[in-house]
Amino acid sequence: MNVRPESDETLVKRLLPNVNRDGRDRASAWREWYTQVGEMAVMGFIRAKNDTAEHDVDILQEAMLTAFVEIERGRYQPRVGIPFTAYVKGIARNKIREARRRTRRLVPLDETVEQVLESHHPPLEAVVERRETRDALEAGLSTLTPSRRDVLEGYLDGNSTTEIAEMLGVTEEVV
Repeated sequence: MNVRPESDETLVKRLLPNVNRDGRDRASAWREWYTQVGEMAVMGFIRAKNDTAEHDVDILQEAMLTAFVEIERGRYQPRVGIPFTAYVKGIARNKIREARRRTRRLVPLDETVEQVLESHHPPLEAVVERRETRDALEAGLSTLTPSRRDVLEGYLDGNSTTEIAEMLGVTEEVV
């Protein structure tokens, strides 16, 4: 018997607790999505974008767990023309950013307090200004629709229009 894979839309509906009350079927839908599409697509994205010391597989696991939790909490809303995989890739992108932030915060233990204090750190005013600017940017981004926010974040990450379109699973014209 030749079994056709379900469409992305049909499979995603099976993932949603407000549409599909059957927990076993939702778990089965997750397995299907992960084995048919998710693992290869999201891992490929992570391998291309991860420039941190964090292992790719760890980022994949964190992204998948976050996606699962967000969907189970009802926070994911399917959007016409935007595949579910783009949503999970967005989560993976944020996990890579978190890994970068963790790396930047680490101070080697072999440095003395004097060395740390003598190093070239920006003045406190610059740090405060940067934080205020970042907070204002995040506030502005929060007013955008998720798809527009994803496009803008793609540009801020230095991606081209083509790369953003591929990441989101849409055409360049949509970007």
